[in-house]
This record gives sequence, structure tokens and C-alpha cells, in this order.
Amino acid sequence: MAGAPVQRGMSDGQRIRRNATHLLSSQLVTWVLALLLAVFLPRHLGAEGVGKLNLANSLWAMAAVGIAFGLDTFLVKETAREPGRASELVGDALVLRIGLYLVALVLMLGYVALAGYSSDTVAVIFIFGVSTLLYQCTAVLGAAVQGLEQMQFVSRGNIVGKLVIVGLCLVVLWLDYGVRWIAATYSIAALLNFVLLYRPLSRMHPISIGIRVEHLRGLLRSGLPYVLSSAFLVAYQQLDTVIISWLVDERAVGLYGVSAQLFGTLLFMPTILTGAIFPTMSRMQLESPEQLRQLMRRSFDLLVVFSVSIGLGLLIVAQPLVRLLYGEAFAPSGVILSVMGLVLIVTYLNMLVGQFLIAVDRQKAWSVVLAGAAVATLALDLLLVPLCEARFQNGALGGAISFLLTEVAMLGIGLRLLPAGTLNAANAVTAAKSLVAGAIMVAATWWSRHLFVGIPIVIGMLVYPAAVLLLRTLSPEDTALLRGAVAKIRGRVTRTGE
Repeated sequence: MAGAPVQRGMSDGQRIRRNATHLLSSQLVTWVLALLLAVFLPRHLGAEGVGKLNLANSLWAMAAVGIAFGLDTFLVKETAREPGRASELVGDALVLRIGLYLVALVLMLGYVALAGYSSDTVAVIFIFGVSTLLYQCTAVLGAAVQGLEQMQFVSRGNIVGKLVIVGLCLVVLWLDYGVRWIAATYSIAALLNFVLLYRPLSRMHPISIGIRVEHLRGLLRSGLPYVLSSAFLVAYQQLDTVIISWLVDERAVGLYGVSAQLFGTLLFMPTILTGAIFPTMSRMQLESPEQLRQLMRRSFDLLVVFSVSIGLGLLIVAQPLVRLLYGEAFAPSGVILSVMGLVLIVTYLNMLVGQFLIAVDRQKAWSVVLAGAAVATLALDLLLVPLCEARFQNGALGGAISFLLTEVAMLGIGLRLLPAGTLNAANAVTAAKSLVAGAIMVAATWWSRHLFVGIPIVIGMLVYPAAVLLLRTLSPEDTALLRGAVAKIRGRVTRTGE
């Protein structure tokens, strides 16, 4: 067996806490850096420039489904269950990914020729395509590292990559070079991220790269169940942007894009949690189904508590936050962001439910849910985007409402797909208490929603935790877990400062 195995001497709880701590500490850094970009780029590029970047990102995100072919999830599961296969799996996946990228590039050329975009938009799309190839290769390495439960390397790569993007973007903005150069910075960051993951992974499991036709066919067969989930998920996530560009214009895409970007930065908690527990869930499915159910219940409770506070908080502060960050030119984004505050609550839980269903090998059923969501999004967007444009002069609002409706429907269906006994009445009680605590927070802060954005935030940060404690929303075990995680993060930050 090549390389070092996963640290099997650690308990599942210790591995989850260690990986979650690494992810959380890096996520705090990358969140701040992403927020800097979210503030500076729209102010410099305007809604049209941001719209071009978001359109390029959406097109390549959809193309990346075919490039990735579902193998990232497959690699995480397989390396978690059989670490010794990491060398060969990574090498084969890299070869396959480059080949699929070339196919996607040809298809993108055809689409752009038919779409009739401006020359500047076309240039941004293909510059962005270079970073897509690099990020897709990096994702292969990241999936293997995640399966080996060595998330510190992923965290380091994320931090360095985001630092490079922010630094280069600030230089580009200072030199007034424009949106094409902004797109180019992502390629440089992606290359550094690849190097930072390749080196430690190759030391643990030397990567065996070669054109092994039978292996490549095997990967295609293995990835097929996952690529359907990925295809429908990405189509579902990106259709809003593309349809808004068809039915309105690139300015509307920009208004939607800044809201979606802020929304995305607030998904840090489910991203951290699912990233830390997914390899463990994949192993528990084979080794200890009862422990898997217990892990799911605790994870569900934690995400409910966090999602309600962040989502309802965003609903309250969205309007002043948009004006503070982007100015009056982006004021229509405020109502879009308010709707996305409600979306966020449901999305937190959908991310967990989706990862759990994949870990227990129910990805086909989840693919059907995502397919239905993509079709529903298309229909709702075609109805709501022009309706909101005509009635409110804000077509992007229709995309946000469509997002909310489909997320709610997905959660209802996803919960029904969970194996019997996964969640119980106690989870329902926790969700109800969290919503009551959230209602108390909204009542306490609503009067201050038009004041300086820091005022309702501070009030909410005081009221919501107090309400959660008074209602005894979390179990003593979960409360102790949170306190321990906070203590570890404080210690890491202190050591970094020293």
C-alpha cells in the first residue's frame, strides 16, 4: 500500500473535529477575502462588468459538470474506504479530466458562436475557461485529500488561492485594466492551489499518471451515477443567471450576481460541516449505520440553529448592507438579497441532506430531485423573471423567488427520501425552537433595519443566542461540542498571531 494511511488511531469524532477546525479556520480567512472582492469588484466594474464575470462563471460551471463527470464525489468515497487506491485513481482521473475539458472547449466555442455575445464578453468567457481547467485538476487532488481526511492541505490551498486572487485583483483594479484581467487572476490562483495540493498528496501517495484505457472506462462507468446529480445540481444553480441574461440584460445579471455572491459567502457552515463529515459518513454506511444516523441528527440540529440565525439576520440587514457595500447603483439587489436570506435557511439543510443521501448510496434518487428542481427552475424563471421586470423593473428578483420555491420543494422531498429513522421527533422540536428563537430575534431587531447595518447585527447576535439558550434548543452534548470548537479556533488564531 503506497503512502501513509489515514490516521486510524483517531476516533471518528476526533477526525471530524480536526477536519472541521481546519476548514473553519481557513473559511474565516477566505470569507473575509471573498467579502473584499464582493465589495471592490462591483464598485469598480459596475453591474455590466460583474454580469460578464458571472455569466462566464455560470457557463463554465455548467461545462464543468461534463469535465468532472461526477468523479470528485466518487474519489472522496473510494479513497475514504480504500486509501491504497489513491495513487492510481488520482492519476487516471487527471488524464480523463483533461480529455473531457478539450471536448467541453469545442462545445463552448460552438455555443458562443451562436449566442451572439459581445467580443468583450466572449474574451472573458474563454479567459475564464483556462482557470476552469486548472481548478478541475485541483478538484481531483482535493477530493483525494478529503477522502484521506487530511483537510489541512485543502485549507492551506484555499487560503493561498484566495489571497492571490484578492491581491492580484486589487492590483488590476488600481491599474484600471478591466474585466479581462480580473478573469485572468483566477488562473494564476488556480495554478498555485494545484501545486499546494499536489506536493503533499504525492508524498503520501505518489501519483501514477498514464493512459490506461480500461481504467478510464472504469472511471466513466463509476462516475455516471454521480455526474447526473452534478449535472442537475449545476443546471439548477446556474440557470437563473443564464435565463436572466436571455430575458433581460447583463446589468440584471450583475444585480443578481452580487446578491448571489454574498449568499454564497454565507454558506460557510454547511460547507465546513459536510466537507468534514462526508468521508466519515461514507465509512459509517459500511461499518456502523446506527452511528451514522446519530451523526446525521446532530449535524441537522447544528445546521438548523445556525441557518435560522444567519438567514433571518440577512433578511433584516439586506437593504442597508447592499447600499453600504455597493452604493445606490446596486440598490435593487437589496430585495433580492432579502429573499436569499430565506433561501439560505433551506439551502443549509439541503446541502446536508444531499450529502447524506450520496454517502448512503442513494445518489440516484437525489439526482431525480435535482432534475425536477432544474426543470422547475426553468419554468419558474421563464414566468417570474419577465413578470418581476415588468412589475418592479427588477427581473433578477424573479430568479430569487424561483430559487426559494425550488429549495423548499427539494427539502420536503429530500427529507422523505432519508432512510427510516434517520431523523426523529427531537430534530423537529429543535427546528421549531430555532424558528421561535429566530422570530424573537426578528421582533427585537426589526425597528433598527434601516439604521446603520452594525446595529441590528449586534442586537441579533445578543438576542438569538440568548433565546436559543432559554428555549434549550440544543442538547448539552451539542452545546459542549460548539464550545470546544470555539476554544480550538481561538487557540489556533492566538498561535497564528504570536
